[in-house]
Amino acid sequence: MFSDIQQLIWLFPIAFILHDFEEILLFEPWLKKNSGLIMSRIPNKAPAFLAKQMPIILGKTTTQFAFPIFLIFVLTCISAFLAAEFQSYPIFLVASSLFFLHGFMHVGQAIILRRYIPALITSVLIAIPYGIILFWKLLEAGVVSLWGLAIYFGVAIVLAVPFIVGMHILGEAFYQRVMKILIG
Repeated sequence: MFSDIQQLIWLFPIAFILHDFEEILLFEPWLKKNSGLIMSRIPNKAPAFLAKQMPIILGKTTTQFAFPIFLIFVLTCISAFLAAEFQSYPIFLVASSLFFLHGFMHVGQAIILRRYIPALITSVLIAIPYGIILFWKLLEAGVVSLWGLAIYFGVAIVLAVPFIVGMHILGEAFYQRVMKILIG
């Protein structure tokens, strides 16, 4: 049973990057075609601080968008390493809960916009099924209780927006610094 859990934990970074490849590869061309629609629908439904971030996020290039995803991927790998190698699960449980819920967010975005959005396919085929299998196996193995899992989901819900916005801000700063060093 333990090796099954370890394999599922190590699949987390793989599932994450497959999901985010779809998002990275299609982000910029999709936004060029759909940014007007997004700006007409999302800011009216979003909290003020998020509405303020929307034009910044929507104005990013593929490279700029890839930097926060890279930072999140590093954290994903660290969380998997801690869980698989040291059986330290809290960061992994929050991170995998965020990933699972993020899949539903993409489904919700597609419903709100009534069209395909980047990362919808891998949300339905990878992120959500991976989460269902992972959490079922973790519950079955006694790694986490149902109540504990509910707490991790609650923490993930509370952290989701600040985390994503924070990663975009940090990713932009990282992008600027790297470009200055490498390109001049």
